Amino acid sequence: MKFKSYSLGKSSIVHKLLIIVAFAFSLTACEWGDQIESLAQPNPDDFAVLSTDTVTIKLSTIGTDSLMTGAASRMLLGNYKDPYFGKVRTMSFFQPTLASSASVVQEAEYDSLILSLRYDNSYSYGDTTKPMNLTVHRLLTDILDKSAYWNHNSTAYDPTPIGKVTIVPRPTTTSLLKIRLSDVLGKQIFEMAKNNQLTSNADWINLVKGLVVVPAATDNGPVVGFKWGPPVADTTSVQLHYHTPLASEFKKDSTVFRVTASYNQTLGDHAGTQLAKLPENTRVSLPSSQSGNQAFMQAGAGVMLRVDLPYLSNFKFAQYTAINKAYLRVKPLKASISNAFRVPPVLYLYRVDKNNQFYTDANGAPLAVTLLGTGGGVSSVYFNDLIKNERYYRFDISSFATEIMVSESNDVGGFVIRSSPFGSSGTFREAGSQFSMTVDRLVVGDQQNADKGVELELYYTTVKSK
Repeated sequence: MKFKSYSLGKSSIVHKLLIIVAFAFSLTACEWGDQIESLAQPNPDDFAVLSTDTVTIKLSTIGTDSLMTGAASRMLLGNYKDPYFGKVRTMSFFQPTLASSASVVQEAEYDSLILSLRYDNSYSYGDTTKPMNLTVHRLLTDILDKSAYWNHNSTAYDPTPIGKVTIVPRPTTTSLLKIRLSDVLGKQIFEMAKNNQLTSNADWINLVKGLVVVPAATDNGPVVGFKWGPPVADTTSVQLHYHTPLASEFKKDSTVFRVTASYNQTLGDHAGTQLAKLPENTRVSLPSSQSGNQAFMQAGAGVMLRVDLPYLSNFKFAQYTAINKAYLRVKPLKASISNAFRVPPVLYLYRVDKNNQFYTDANGAPLAVTLLGTGGGVSSVYFNDLIKNERYYRFDISSFATEIMVSESNDVGGFVIRSSPFGSSGTFREAGSQFSMTVDRLVVGDQQNADKGVELELYYTTVKSK
């Protein structure tokens, strides 16, 4: 560890520090069998290992202008009202496709057209005991006309629904949600298949450019995840069902149009909440002092919580002092947690500059706060301390504290808290991340909040002055 040099004079304290340094270098210079003739041993009583938890921590909230949600493997549907984040609405735009030609024997008779949504049993958020009112609409344009989609994007759709359902979702106990679609459309598809008019996916897209499932604006229930990605046999699809009445048997059959492209729209209406003050300029943060002494993070909508340590560099001016370890403890605001609104199971830290831009490596990947000595990214699970009745995250930010200490300019920026890491490759590193396809959220009180949510555990060594 290097520290900036200052004029130290010829004090005995400096002499003891130099003894330690000389001892270290002498050991590295010795070969096996060498004899050390004389070595002055420092007095352990001259050193003290201390700790403090009074370091100032600055919290703020960042609102991103866009979050890549195209090609996410999870479709999100739902609408709910959050006391801290306002109205949250998610809907999924997707395109069923035809793998090859669709053909139906002439003797076949039409039964139904079904949208089959397969639950992602690993994800739901909000109150799953409340009903969801869903409608299905036809898109007016092909979603593949654009190469990338973001959480605020929308594709024009016919306002007249072709299917609707009211459900109380059971994502952990039920595999499928089936919505019957318009028989008018179903019979049209059926007749075209019988007449060999659906010989390619282009024929199908000309008829059905895509679909969107829309939750009712008045709903106040959950957001539920559904699968559309691989494996092919385990995905959301549109199914044309028919049967063939034969003299010997009654044969049922179907043609399946599997979803191969999708994006989620996740919008937050912050009216009436502290987040209504969030600046439109993403280079400007909302200080916790201006948002009820609270800071916020919400996946899906792209809201991130920023942390700065503005005065930690003052330790440079404490003579003969070295930081050993630094741990950031983050405790969610108790009032913000409920069975419906749980906190993320794991949180991650990423570096940002003073303008809220991510620091990146040579490959353009956002830089994580790293663990001292290993280079791995810093993260923390949500601890539940039953003995002390405390629940918190604890991050080892020793490397970040060390960088502040050795920086000549003191311009090392801060870091943001996210609920998932970025993707490891590709142009759109947000695509496919949990942060882009969940609505997990976090509320943290600052150091002036009655429910203080942040604390820096700082351990350092100093030489005692005499």
